[in-house]
Amino acid sequence: MNQNRVLRQVLPSVFFITCIALYLIGIKSLAVNCIAIGIALLILGNIFWQNMLISRIFGAIFLLGSFFMLLAISSDFANGKAASGYWVGVLLLLLSIAMSVLLMLGYEKKNAIVLRHDDAN
Repeated sequence: MNQNRVLRQVLPSVFFITCIALYLIGIKSLAVNCIAIGIALLILGNIFWQNMLISRIFGAIFLLGSFFMLLAISSDFANGKAASGYWVGVLLLLLSIAMSVLLMLGYEKKNAIVLRHDDAN
């Protein structure tokens, strides 16, 4: 496994699987657990399948969620309700935004064959 593949494909997937696993610790609802485990399995499977559609859909969903949470934290900062522990959340959200972008851009088309007009005849 080369370093480029680890950085652009495996690292974001492992990051989001870890975030989902940490999220599952505090949840008691079985339905939410099943959905989160299904998403984690899809992300884990995508490391092996290398499907561009799955990675871009999940990357976009995680990116939008990260932006939403960043807006919520910035609202708390603006209202003066933020504590010093919020900086950890901001750093985690910035890392999540970077990983979302890597997840969306990490999978490229491989061995694409370009057909020219001359080749068709």
